[in-house]
Amino acid sequence: MKEFFEKNIAALRAKDRSLALLIEHAPDDGTVIVLEGKSGPVPEIVAGGKTVALHSRIDPVREATRFVSQINPQEFDLFIVSGFGFAYHIEDLLQRVGNDAVVLVMEKNPLLIQKACAHRDLAGIFGDSRCVLLLSPSEDDIARALQGKSTRRTAFLLHRGSHQADAEFYSNTLRIARSYLSTKDVNIATLAKFEKTWMQNIARNAGYLADLPRAKFFYGAFENIPAIVAAAGPSLSESMNCIRKNSSRALIIAVDTSYRILRKHGIEPHFCITVDPQAVNARYFEGDAISRTILVADPSSHPSVFKLFKGRMVRAGTAFPMMKWIDEICGEGGEIAHGGSVSTNAYDFAKRLGASPVVLVGQDLAFTGGYAHARGSYLDDQVHLRTERFFTAEMFNRRQLTALPKIFVDGIRSGKVHTNQKMMIFLSWFERRNDPALFNATVHGARMKGVAHVDEADIDFGNIKDLWRIADTVYEKAKLQQQSSKVRLLLDKKCAKMEADVEELLPILGRAVHLSENLAEQTASANRDGAKIAYIIKKLDEADRAIESMKKTTDMIGLTIQKVVHTIMEGHDVGEEDRNMNDDEKIARRSLYLYRGLLEGAEFVRRIAGQMKTILKNTRSSD
Repeated sequence: MKEFFEKNIAALRAKDRSLALLIEHAPDDGTVIVLEGKSGPVPEIVAGGKTVALHSRIDPVREATRFVSQINPQEFDLFIVSGFGFAYHIEDLLQRVGNDAVVLVMEKNPLLIQKACAHRDLAGIFGDSRCVLLLSPSEDDIARALQGKSTRRTAFLLHRGSHQADAEFYSNTLRIARSYLSTKDVNIATLAKFEKTWMQNIARNAGYLADLPRAKFFYGAFENIPAIVAAAGPSLSESMNCIRKNSSRALIIAVDTSYRILRKHGIEPHFCITVDPQAVNARYFEGDAISRTILVADPSSHPSVFKLFKGRMVRAGTAFPMMKWIDEICGEGGEIAHGGSVSTNAYDFAKRLGASPVVLVGQDLAFTGGYAHARGSYLDDQVHLRTERFFTAEMFNRRQLTALPKIFVDGIRSGKVHTNQKMMIFLSWFERRNDPALFNATVHGARMKGVAHVDEADIDFGNIKDLWRIADTVYEKAKLQQQSSKVRLLLDKKCAKMEADVEELLPILGRAVHLSENLAEQTASANRDGAKIAYIIKKLDEADRAIESMKKTTDMIGLTIQKVVHTIMEGHDVGEEDRNMNDDEKIARRSLYLYRGLLEGAEFVRRIAGQMKTILKNTRSSD
């Protein structure tokens, strides 16, 4: 036993010293009992008044073979296994998978692994570079382990014995891993669609960035005041009476999609959140009457939003680290966390206001009644405008229902409800908040695990409060703090410096593209010239140093080529022909892909800087 333990810990220590220490010093609380089975030791977990054997007491080796045979290991190169047990299944899996595969194992119990180290020879597993062991991993731990692996062919394996011992933990780790990989694909698609739109909008909003008060001033101003966050799910219409009844007892925070619906029902939200860069989002405010609502807008929101909204506006801080210079010049706008949906922004804004509790309504995150959005929203109106005799509203909704594969999850009122992977990302985001002051009062839709559901009839927000007086006072204070003329001057100087930096960078990037083309040719050639390759790499290093010396300008360029960066980081092929290339050729191709992207991005930033200068000159300061 001692010999096994020392050998195993040594192998583990060589790979991950901190993990080895955790396992070596895990206290023995008697919750892991080891039995001697017919073909090997079997651990039993004592938990919640029951004892669960993690492997077959008769033949754990044969059981492991059956477990692995549920998939064809040759069809995958990333295996995410939830549950370590005594590693019979891990051992079998490593014998079958390819040399370039990754087997990521997630385990909760350090004592279990300690016992496994004492009873089995696992040095081969711990020493295998393909095997990665995570102990009680956080969401960030799982994300780090999966970084760069989103394009791999993935098999998810839930170890049955481990699941029986702690179903919530092991199911949750797989759900987080699935969500991460799905989100990465969504992120790359989003970047491809919007990266330049974000930058164009920020440039076109230059005057608003200089003149608008900042959302930051509202943070903490509504300490312990309840808030209702109204999303635009199909069941929102059933929550109108609840919202109306509490509009003087709680902050009403709308998202841009739900704003119009609330106004139609005579409800004036205290705040409305808009973050989307698309022009369609501006339509939510088209034809609206003057409002007392304060619009909280992301700097990358579509410029039409600022023209169409008839009321007071404040700007939030930029979500992009590459654009933090805007906050440095214009003043900190106020950070808002992004979870992929404007309703996640609205919840985070409520928390930053100091609001508690925060109650969600209209957050179906499911196709309630076969619809994606509440009736009466702009998106719902568009369904009827775009339909005709041969393409009915029902057909349009059916298309939405089938655009992504169906997923069925536990419902608020019914057994299972229909959602999809996109909405699952938002559902998971809320579930991971672990916020005891977050409640879901949505009438229908997907149930949020870990978020208490309340019936609207049971909501009691206490006495009437003068919430508009607080909002008005803070807004006036924020207005006084905004020094528009000074900010415009500083923005103009920044744009001029950016233009000058880009002019200096363009010839350097042009040479880097040419060098990368030569490098790609050399690595693909049967007659490689080692000296020439070394010379090209040296010159590319010089180009990199020149590019890095202009950090803030290259950060701007970086924002316009995020799809390029993520494509390279996540291991995506940059062309169909890449699949048949050797490693050196792939590296050279990615180098060329990157420098071409940087050159295109630099030319784009030069245009943007000029556009910002023109807009600042032609718009009037509010000072």
